[in-house]
Amino acid sequence: MFFAGRNEEAIDRLRKTLKIDPNFWVAHHALARVYIRLERFDEAIATLNIAKEHSDKSTEPVYQLGYAYAKAGRRAHALAKLEELKTFAEKNNVPNYNFAMVRNGLGETEEALNYLEKSFTAREVQLVFLKVDAHWDNLRSEPRFIEFMKRMNF
Repeated sequence: MFFAGRNEEAIDRLRKTLKIDPNFWVAHHALARVYIRLERFDEAIATLNIAKEHSDKSTEPVYQLGYAYAKAGRRAHALAKLEELKTFAEKNNVPNYNFAMVRNGLGETEEALNYLEKSFTAREVQLVFLKVDAHWDNLRSEPRFIEFMKRMNF
């Protein structure tokens, strides 16, 4: 429902899921993504912090936090999440896509596209969502992004 843009239905279903298992980080993460799309950034940040707490060190909530902070105008917090990802990457795999998302949230288009190129080279699975993920809507008219999407056969 998230990717179909059915926000209220997605929220309703995710809340029902969380009643069954309040610690299911994936549901918190998905709920936060809906809040981001609705520009309810404080709710998204709070929900992502819960997801992060229960995610067993997944970088998914971290980069989404960076994106949410950036979109909320909290640049210093977004940059702190980038640093957290960089530190984690010293010993673990962190997809380039994660860095691209935060850079995009910060409005750093060229840097975001550079990371997407690295993500493409590394064949990172997250790229399959580029066509439908609203987080990238701001780049859809960018020539370099358009060319990138063509190369992905989207």
